[in-house]
Amino acid sequence: MLRHAALDQLPGQRRVMLRVAGADAERFLQGCVSADIRGANADHAVTAALLTVKGKIVADLVILAAESSGAFDVLVPADVAREVQTVLEDHVIMDDVTISPSAEIASLVWDEDGDEVRITGADVRVRASRHPLPTLLVVGPAGAVADALSDSSPVDILAFDRARIESGTPAWGREIVAGRFPPECGFTHAVSHDKGCFLGQEPIARIHARGQVNRVMVRVVLERVVDVPSQLSADARPDAGELTTCAGEIAGAGGLAIVRREFAVLGALLRSAGGVAVRVISGPLGDDPGPGTPA
Repeated sequence: MLRHAALDQLPGQRRVMLRVAGADAERFLQGCVSADIRGANADHAVTAALLTVKGKIVADLVILAAESSGAFDVLVPADVAREVQTVLEDHVIMDDVTISPSAEIASLVWDEDGDEVRITGADVRVRASRHPLPTLLVVGPAGAVADALSDSSPVDILAFDRARIESGTPAWGREIVAGRFPPECGFTHAVSHDKGCFLGQEPIARIHARGQVNRVMVRVVLERVVDVPSQLSADARPDAGELTTCAGEIAGAGGLAIVRREFAVLGALLRSAGGVAVRVISGPLGDDPGPGTPA
């Protein structure tokens, strides 16, 4: 069955599109964001982050090559879009760059049976994307996106969260929040260590060289659904982590959590703030184990 997630309809997931254009757009954006934007093309979007100079997250980003030559469209969480635009504009010094909002919207589309998805339509762009889910991203004017996805069924925030839990994908406002390092919230796929300098690159490079952060994202199961965020504790440590996503399943619930590294092991037992048992069922997800080691 073909399903789609309209980001504008999912609580906390609405996005604003910023167009970065001008003769220096690629060089400028490459020096501002954490990913190598040269991967943005007619088939693929690029997942990136805007970081502080200390390497901490300001926002997650999804970057598409625009149809106009040399320009890029950047999907930004709506609640920090103004801050992101201001940060970018503050770094435009002698660059031939303009940054302006666009009225385009974005939806995700996938087939629940794993079949290949083909989406066509006038005035829409379709790109494979790793974020906010490893699916196809459909971008365009609202009416054009609706027409292109007319044969698919919409999902709600619960189905979106279940898909994220299954794929181990962090979300803005849940795992990915301002002030965390990308490796702490399963977001290392948004960072390139080979492209050269970018905002926050030095502390991220130090983390990469050291090979670990103290907290990492894991997948968990629970006896029942609990409200998030919820602090997690262990017998030996009251500050073991935080449950960040929780979705009901047929028997209990599943979720994602940010936990101290010593608890990121299969079978580790924790408890929510309300005393519900939480069992870790994965190792670190999206972790940065250091150079020369697969993530």
